Amino acid sequence: MENDTEFVTTAEFMFPSHANKLELYRILLLLEQFARPSLWFQFYLSFFGILLTIFHLYILTRKAMMISSIIAIMIGIAICDVVAMLAAILTVNIYFDEEGTDCTPPVSLFNFQFSWAFITIRDFVRRASTWLAVAMALIRYVIIKFGATMKFDKCSKPRFGFLVIFWCFLFSAFFSLVYYFRYDFVLKKDPWQPKDHCTDVDHSLKLDAFTQKLAYIFTVYGGILGKIYQLVNGILSKILPCILLPILTILLILELRKAEKNRKNSNTNAKKLTSEKTTGLVIFMTISFFLLELPIGIGLVFQVAYTDFGYLYFATYVNHLVNSICIINALTHGAVMFSMSSQYRITVGAMLKVKASDRVFIVSHSSTSNRV
Repeated sequence: MENDTEFVTTAEFMFPSHANKLELYRILLLLEQFARPSLWFQFYLSFFGILLTIFHLYILTRKAMMISSIIAIMIGIAICDVVAMLAAILTVNIYFDEEGTDCTPPVSLFNFQFSWAFITIRDFVRRASTWLAVAMALIRYVIIKFGATMKFDKCSKPRFGFLVIFWCFLFSAFFSLVYYFRYDFVLKKDPWQPKDHCTDVDHSLKLDAFTQKLAYIFTVYGGILGKIYQLVNGILSKILPCILLPILTILLILELRKAEKNRKNSNTNAKKLTSEKTTGLVIFMTISFFLLELPIGIGLVFQVAYTDFGYLYFATYVNHLVNSICIINALTHGAVMFSMSSQYRITVGAMLKVKASDRVFIVSHSSTSNRV
């Protein structure tokens, strides 16, 4: 393959400014071998994931669960999970073959634009859910540290959680709108035709093929506007949350230990157990979002310094792989909630008409305000 003219030409096109362009292109092709199957993995898993997450969302929205801002934010994250998985189903055919392959015709302009819209929507919900996780950790920290004061009491109310969802969605929508209009759809100069080796295809067939290119405003002055967007988007969407999430996790653990010492001599075991489980839920969410978003954030920032076309493919393939893990992570949210929230278990049991064991489902009514 190293001596293949097409391989060398493509490597030079992908990494024109890099001395080891052949090695980088080999790594890129290796990564593609994992990225392409991951899209189909997302496609099939998303069908099951949507059903499971809708059930999880239904439980969260029951009146009995509307007891805290944490629950409200979990509803926002669940909505983001459903939309992200729906986008995975609707866009699976667009990532690699939008311009057609040797024997497969390109997608129509309408399908291209439709899929791009859902790719943008997925970008929107991923960013929003990450910041919702940050907000959830921050709110939990404030509740533990200042919960006794009336000034911060509103932070624990469901209404405050829904307000946080609104602002996170608004913040994310701005970046996603820029992301959508960053590229124009253009007609390729040469129409698509099947190659000679293709079978069961009309070789006289000619179809328009469309591709994307950077919008004019993102190319002028050396593409400075596009670089600024990449840098700001990478920092605010990925890097900053990944800095805040571990910090808030450590603060939560320290504050929880301090609260435990303060309660040591008081008879509040039920409240203590519930508080620990609520914080445990938040810590799980923050750690999982940190591990998932950090590699994508690094990739976005690196694209500012390394502008070769191949690095865009690197970032795209890493994004595909991380998206697969994101869907797996989304599937665990209901199970984690079930294990950590007694009220969630009661609600599930009531819905399924399962008679709950007192040991498993009973909740102290005196600790309602402290439940997940």
